[in-house]
Amino acid sequence: MNNELFKPTIDLIHQRLGNHWVLGTPLGIGKPNPLINAIYQHAVENPALNLEIFTALSLEIPHGNSLLERRFLQSFSQRFFGDYPELNYIDAVKHNRLAANISVREFYMQSGKMLRSRTAQQNYVSSNYTHVARDMVDQKVNLILQMVAVKRDEAGVRYSLSCNPDLTLDITRIAEEKQQPRPLIVAMVNESLPFLGGQAELDASYFDVIIDEPAHYFEPFAMPAQPINATDYAIGLLASTLLKDGGTLQIGIGSLSDALVYSTQLRHQNNSTYQDLLTRSGITTKHASLIETVGETGLFEQGLYAASEMFVEGFAHLFDAGILTRKVYPDAEIQDLVNQKVLDEKVNAGVLKLLLQRGIIDARMTQRQFSRLQKIGIFKAELSFDKGIIKAPNGVQFHADLHDDAQISDIEQTCLDQKLKAGAVLHAAFFMGSKRFYAWLRNLDTEQQKLFQMTPVSQINELYGGEALDRVQRIKARFVNTCMKVDLLGAAASDTLDNHQVVSGVGGQYNFVAMAHALADSRSILMLRSVHNGRNTVESNIVWKYTYCTIPRHLRDIVITEYGIADLRGQSDETCIKRMICIADSRFQESLRAQAVAQHKLSASWQVPDAFRHNNPERIKIQFEQFQQQGYFPAYPFGEDFTADEKTIISALKWLKVNTRNKYATLKTISKALFAKASAAERPYLAMMGLSDGADFKEKLSAKLLVYALKHTRT
Repeated sequence: MNNELFKPTIDLIHQRLGNHWVLGTPLGIGKPNPLINAIYQHAVENPALNLEIFTALSLEIPHGNSLLERRFLQSFSQRFFGDYPELNYIDAVKHNRLAANISVREFYMQSGKMLRSRTAQQNYVSSNYTHVARDMVDQKVNLILQMVAVKRDEAGVRYSLSCNPDLTLDITRIAEEKQQPRPLIVAMVNESLPFLGGQAELDASYFDVIIDEPAHYFEPFAMPAQPINATDYAIGLLASTLLKDGGTLQIGIGSLSDALVYSTQLRHQNNSTYQDLLTRSGITTKHASLIETVGETGLFEQGLYAASEMFVEGFAHLFDAGILTRKVYPDAEIQDLVNQKVLDEKVNAGVLKLLLQRGIIDARMTQRQFSRLQKIGIFKAELSFDKGIIKAPNGVQFHADLHDDAQISDIEQTCLDQKLKAGAVLHAAFFMGSKRFYAWLRNLDTEQQKLFQMTPVSQINELYGGEALDRVQRIKARFVNTCMKVDLLGAAASDTLDNHQVVSGVGGQYNFVAMAHALADSRSILMLRSVHNGRNTVESNIVWKYTYCTIPRHLRDIVITEYGIADLRGQSDETCIKRMICIADSRFQESLRAQAVAQHKLSASWQVPDAFRHNNPERIKIQFEQFQQQGYFPAYPFGEDFTADEKTIISALKWLKVNTRNKYATLKTISKALFAKASAAERPYLAMMGLSDGADFKEKLSAKLLVYALKHTRT
């Protein structure tokens, strides 16, 4: 890309900011990569310029570590990512090669990508997502670079922060409140970015500079679909039983959330199969009381509303399935009437009497009250109000005096609109997903688009600032997140290892867990795979203690593994310990029990109940086999991005990773792979990887390892 096109902008920044640039740019896909790269290169070439970059989730095209991974990803990336412009500073951060005049601070990192980077680990900023804008203002951010969407039609040219209104709006608001200079805001237009409204839609005057150059348009970073295995489905199925019709949902990205979405669709679209699975798996027997009090297993007749930091693709599937249908409105008292089912979307006669009875309007209506009802869609948009008189365009007038029933009737016959306005089925602060998801967003019609409203993160991740409205919108909320470890007392680690190496970041998880405790009839649900493959053996993700926590034990609530649900809210430590052991893998239950007993937190007489003594992967596999044979619970329920041949190689590479996880396993695998000979079945895959004729020992050994792995994984 031609960096010369950015020279006028860079010159302007120099004029306005001198030689100290504190650059804020959105997390995820909202970064204007070509512009950031031009500024980064400018700083590299000009040591007198001090450039501080404050951001999060800098997305990197995967490149792989081993020769086999690099060969595979090189081929896949060329096909899938095309000409996506990578951020140049990522490689410098990963390999600790940033120039002395440049720093990069992130509050959330692409999961696991920076574990070996000294630069990234030392410059990580640990903040709740809702506090990041404050922190950036405190760090004197003076430059914001943002990619924006554009809509060009007969109404003119409009701009949208699209995928990332999350921090930009909060930064400018907080800077104004603190009477600090407003950052210089530079927008780079990208027509490939989906246009979304809500607070994300802004006038051109909001930006100091708008760069609109087709040469810099590019397809946003897309996430390849990840397969969902039986363990993920078991967890998602359990979580789906805790969602209440007419409630609120928050979820994140990943295969566990996808499994929840699929199971929720199954519950709504094929409830008989869903109920059969719950019965055969023993879920209804083990968790009948909890499901009855906390959740439901029936259809979603009222639908769900999404209040989620991240607008993930799963919400699109729930919308298409007729589940994400509960509209909420930007008026707390009106929304409360909707919740009580005394008012619905259709505006009917009698509404003014209802509003009078509830004290929402006065018998002598004011200008403010009239405007409020007009904004929400109770009164027609074409009406006007002047000195106590409601005026229609055709000259008909009504005194806004509601003491008389006949007067109310006359007003309602002429002035009522047809339905409430500004209803939304989703509020979110940012989005990211697959190519299919971006296409889905672009293809929303005008009315559908209005249902998906993007907001600042301060609105969606917290209650303060609009608590009255949030409380009536976010009823029966289920905030569903994933974590890495949970101890027996309910404290969870979701972002950092026990040696304080940061895997990702806190993000908004703490906010949503705390919100679940603050809202009536709402619950926090943490989804957790019970085990993971360690360097030498399988390790439990349910532990006696862990040196770091994202969620403290006093905020413990519901934890789900593939083996069951542990309701920890308001329970004693001993009860929590028992319930957590019951959803642990049975290979670790006795050691966990013994540790708790040794520390006097569990009665020595307590034993794991029979119903939970057989928590093993084989049981989970059997649980889904019959239904998978019928076509349910596929590995890629929402579309896939890998070809059949690519999936074959991926399976082989995963097998190799497990079987080379330590020195002993590596030597054992290599010693056997040396005798592997490629048959006609394996040769096409060697050709795909450029290993048909190894040029050196490393290539020849890699070819042998691939053949050996293919023989173990191909069916």
